[in-house]
Amino acid sequence: MAKTWIAGLALAISMGCAPHIPLYPAPVSTWPATRAASVQPCALMHLEVDESLSNGARGWFRGTWRQAYSSFVLRLGDRVVLIDAGLGEATPTDVDSAPWWFRLALGNAARPALGLAKLLKQAGIQPEQVTHVLLTHRHWDHTGGLRELPNARIVMASAEADAALAQREPFAEGAMSVHFQGLASRIDRLVFDGPPLLGFAASRDVFGDGSVIAVPTPGHTLGATSYLVQSPAGPRWLFIGDAAWVKEGFEEPVAKGYLAGSVADHDADQTAGTLGRLHAIAAAKLAHLVTSHDSRTWVDLPRCATASVAP
Repeated sequence: MAKTWIAGLALAISMGCAPHIPLYPAPVSTWPATRAASVQPCALMHLEVDESLSNGARGWFRGTWRQAYSSFVLRLGDRVVLIDAGLGEATPTDVDSAPWWFRLALGNAARPALGLAKLLKQAGIQPEQVTHVLLTHRHWDHTGGLRELPNARIVMASAEADAALAQREPFAEGAMSVHFQGLASRIDRLVFDGPPLLGFAASRDVFGDGSVIAVPTPGHTLGATSYLVQSPAGPRWLFIGDAAWVKEGFEEPVAKGYLAGSVADHDADQTAGTLGRLHAIAAAKLAHLVTSHDSRTWVDLPRCATASVAP
């Protein structure tokens, strides 16, 4: 009896008390005009692995989900734009340089991942053709391919850029300093000087044509950013990075599992506030919310076509 009680208590502690997620009314859907031609994003899949859904969405015995490691491609006129830079060819080396507990808990699973340059070439895109990378945040599994993109401008929130360039430890707060070495001159800091959008206090028209609007969605990291992608006649997608790992996060809404959230999220209260905003957007069907780690959220968002290209 005592052992059963102790086991139950341990499980309850591991689940933790869920943070309060505020519920907001549907935001006013006043959309910025876009002068861009039609755009169809597509997904690059570095890796998929089985993961406990209770890590992605707090709750009892949820089963598993196929955890994706991904990047996304947008073709905007003469621009080739990525949302995040996923995992690179050097991922095994990066994992080896990380702390032992990281390798045991997360990193070793990423060793078989397909690198960004290889995936781009399979989709008929040379890495040199990528003009911009829009980073949702600076964590290792979103920046691993930056070094494979020699001509790309790196767009990220000022807080994320400052933290990335100030980091001296090889691995800290989910980020790897080697991913940003030598790249300071190619970083463009986002300043959120545009009007409120989708319930968020401010925004930024990234290219000045309404095709991609950045909004601050802090919590997972201090400067976490989401990107609204829209075309005149097509659907709208809001790429939310890791604000939620799985669709349950913004649909129910619910926080990440206690241990996972404690390790991965910078600020639990900010994360909860962001989830509340995202839930209101999803419930009102104002945009397709796209997470980086759950392909179930990739609505009207195909995998990038495989082209016959030279290796």
